[in-house]
Amino acid sequence: MKTRGGQILIFLVMTLVVLILLTLLNVDTFMSVRAKNRLENAGDAAALAAARKQGALINEIGRLNVEHLVAAVRNDRKECDAIVLRQRRIALLEPVEALRLANEAAKKNGMAVREEFAEILRRHAMEVRTVYAGGSGRDGDPYPEPFPGAWTEYASRIESAIGGGLATGPDNVEFYGGQGGHLLLNRQFYYAISGRDWCWFFFNCYNVLKSYSNYHDWDPLPDRDENSMDNSEIFSLHLAARTLDLTTVFKDEDLLALLGRYADGTFKKEDLDKSLLLSDPEQTWFFFNPDAWHRWFNGLALADDDEGWEFPIAGEIKPEYNVRGCAAILRCQKEVDAVAVEQTSDFTWAAAAKPFGTVADLQGAVGPVTGLNGFVVPCMTEVRLVPLDAVGGENLATADYGWVTHVRQHLGRYFEKGPIANGCFYCRQLGVWEHQSFRKAGLRWLKYNSETCRRPTGGGPGGHGGTSHGH
Repeated sequence: MKTRGGQILIFLVMTLVVLILLTLLNVDTFMSVRAKNRLENAGDAAALAAARKQGALINEIGRLNVEHLVAAVRNDRKECDAIVLRQRRIALLEPVEALRLANEAAKKNGMAVREEFAEILRRHAMEVRTVYAGGSGRDGDPYPEPFPGAWTEYASRIESAIGGGLATGPDNVEFYGGQGGHLLLNRQFYYAISGRDWCWFFFNCYNVLKSYSNYHDWDPLPDRDENSMDNSEIFSLHLAARTLDLTTVFKDEDLLALLGRYADGTFKKEDLDKSLLLSDPEQTWFFFNPDAWHRWFNGLALADDDEGWEFPIAGEIKPEYNVRGCAAILRCQKEVDAVAVEQTSDFTWAAAAKPFGTVADLQGAVGPVTGLNGFVVPCMTEVRLVPLDAVGGENLATADYGWVTHVRQHLGRYFEKGPIANGCFYCRQLGVWEHQSFRKAGLRWLKYNSETCRRPTGGGPGGHGGTSHGH
């Protein structure tokens, strides 16, 4: 009887242990699900908050464009100059406020401050004060300021926005210069090396794979684009300050139509005839930059995608909303401790949102906001979440500390001395790429297997959690 009693006790203990483990696993599952839900809510809320601010700023610059038009008709040069200065300040400084609003939204949804989200921007603010202002002694060539004292004020705005730490990271920051157009600025290139993704090379840089010999073969990284300095690098509005004779863009009847639609008061053709400033080639007006504000989708595929990859959206986008424009991508991360297996998991979620609107064009038909020859007017009316990979602009994501450090600190040394031996993931991939045996292995595989390659429809190997095609 004692033997049977001992066996029953052992069985009960084993059963109790199993029940405890199952309970702990259920707790871990609950914690993981809750963390993911909070991440999604926080990322979506942060993206919407930032995009909502972008839309409001575009509307304000558009309103000022109209005020400028009225002041020009009245030949009030002083007022015209003051309005342009206000517009320039808004375009450069105010999108940084969108980061603060996104950060508040993330914190309200339970996200904690993460040091790496602010570190890149903290260093960048220092660079704005030195390199941009020409005081570093390294370049000696200051970036042209859109208005006097711009760089000092811009750096202060960034420092203020990140002063209390960031609970969310902006994933589509566009630092002046080096934003794209070079294989070394494409993260997917490094992921393809790491994963031996030969099909990626086949579709994106097969000739480079065949002809590359060593790091001296690379073209220089792109120079800074001084035309882009009208906009903030953080959540850029992608507007262009164009100095021109406005009568070369609009006929008199078009200007009267604009004034009648957006301005208070009654204006006649004789008012335009008396204006010297409407035809002044030194006047600056704000337009949507056509490099960014262009057709978004062609049917169900991205309009600028020659391969015609289709997106899982229901029906075609209405023509009036079919414009790419500006957007905000925000990333949230959260660590969750697993009790059953005694390990910590780091969950990530990224979300994108953009402002939408419409205008009646010069013929009166409702269409995209660029319908008035790109002239900015108050036009944004709503904000929506959108597909991540339809927005783009992630090549310098400040939420990815390692990537930005690689681009801004390591690539310069790589161009001078070749692969660098350090702990940087991207530098290690360049070391692998430099080996001829690696490239030959890829060419050999593609020789016999390239017909099996299919273009992917989702996010890249470096996915951020969530879905690339929207939520």
